[in-house]
Amino acid sequence: MKKLHLYIIFIIALSGCDKFLDIKPKDKFIPITVTDFENMLNSGTMVNFGDQYWDLMSDDAFLPEGQPGNLYTKQQPYGRLIYTFNTSPYDQGGNDFLWSEGYKRIFYCNTIINNIMEATEGTDANRRSVRAEAYLGRAMEHLQLVNVYAHHYDEATAATAPGIPIALIADINAKFVRNSVKEVYEQILSDAHAAVADLPVKNKLTKFRASKAGGYALLARTYLFMGDYVNARKNADLALSLQGELKDMNTYNVIIPGPFPNIPGAPLGWTNIPDAQLNPETIVARHFLRPFGLGMDVCASPELTALFTNDDKRWTLYFADGWPPAPPFNYMSRYGVKIFLRGDYYSNYLNVPEMYLVRAECLAREGKAADALADINKLRLNRITPAAYKAFTLADFGNNNENVLRFVLEERRRELVFTGMRVIDLKRLNKEARFRKTIKHTAEGVDYELLPGSDKYLRQLWPNATVFNPDWPLNP
Repeated sequence: MKKLHLYIIFIIALSGCDKFLDIKPKDKFIPITVTDFENMLNSGTMVNFGDQYWDLMSDDAFLPEGQPGNLYTKQQPYGRLIYTFNTSPYDQGGNDFLWSEGYKRIFYCNTIINNIMEATEGTDANRRSVRAEAYLGRAMEHLQLVNVYAHHYDEATAATAPGIPIALIADINAKFVRNSVKEVYEQILSDAHAAVADLPVKNKLTKFRASKAGGYALLARTYLFMGDYVNARKNADLALSLQGELKDMNTYNVIIPGPFPNIPGAPLGWTNIPDAQLNPETIVARHFLRPFGLGMDVCASPELTALFTNDDKRWTLYFADGWPPAPPFNYMSRYGVKIFLRGDYYSNYLNVPEMYLVRAECLAREGKAADALADINKLRLNRITPAAYKAFTLADFGNNNENVLRFVLEERRRELVFTGMRVIDLKRLNKEARFRKTIKHTAEGVDYELLPGSDKYLRQLWPNATVFNPDWPLNP
């Protein structure tokens, strides 16, 4: 029987991760020096993160049907299943990249964490710094995975709710159990705090390498997901104290004819917004596994469309009425929506705007609406055209704190659209009666519904992993 208990496509020779097997295979490189371990952090595997297809189940996504301009049948089969709230989009033998690539990166991190302090060359401080980056990476992956394959964190049930396997050793032959949601979050917090202690103040070489602000940003995100708004705000404060620069999006433009003018079907109207590693708002950079994310593959839903105005640069730079080949099909004319074109979206990992939004939400929940609006106004100053920009006051919301909180959440939705955050937000907000909502999608003449708190929010564990772990409890 195969012993790949997590069933990870983990090519040891790729980054030289055989040391944990206590075997030195012929012609395979084994990391020995600090530089060797740092090169693992610089590898192509480690610069990716997330699953762009997950967003297809959110209320932000709309897949038009009919020709021309069909985006539903354009999707891979698993994309169509996710859009229609099918909990098992990957059959036996199909690759669930979020699981396989996520655990692959965890095993890279484990190889570093388990071995770096014995590395030759370098200083002890350098070894600890590299280990801290691996702690951060491991925490981020576990946080993503537990939010896809398990119910959202709830203090009352987290200790008994099935989460995901926690992997802390670099041994693909080890036996793993499905830990509880509480255990997973405890491990995430432990890793994140360990990372903060030794992360450098500045990114090394590139923003694909982590900084101390990244450690605080991860803690802020984690505590927000847990509903611990005091600690979420505290860590957002710390992250912004180290990196709080926002970039005025009015300085960016649509590029015509786009970056690939000679490729049929290439997007028309891409922008000169810098990618992840070059964007000044990035704290720690990653790319989607597929370079363009959902660019050219999804439209904003009518509901999401209604949240934007043409004075919002996020709308005019990231979305377009139509899409080539010429003449472009006009989604706005037919459906009253725009197609998402922006690929390589910079904020699908850790970034400055998210920290302002985390802090603003926490402040609004604490009854400090004026302070929350100050953060939102600062963000919008860098997103809205100067002629249309307005600094909001409490009076604009009837001096009602609830109205301010709802506006903060709307701003979060606008800013983080198609970055993998919306489904998590739906899951956590469904814990509050005032924010519960039913998501509806239609495909091939059939209406599908995703109810608040539904088990349909949980992706089934990857069959390729569970077949070798029959003792793992499956999702409903």
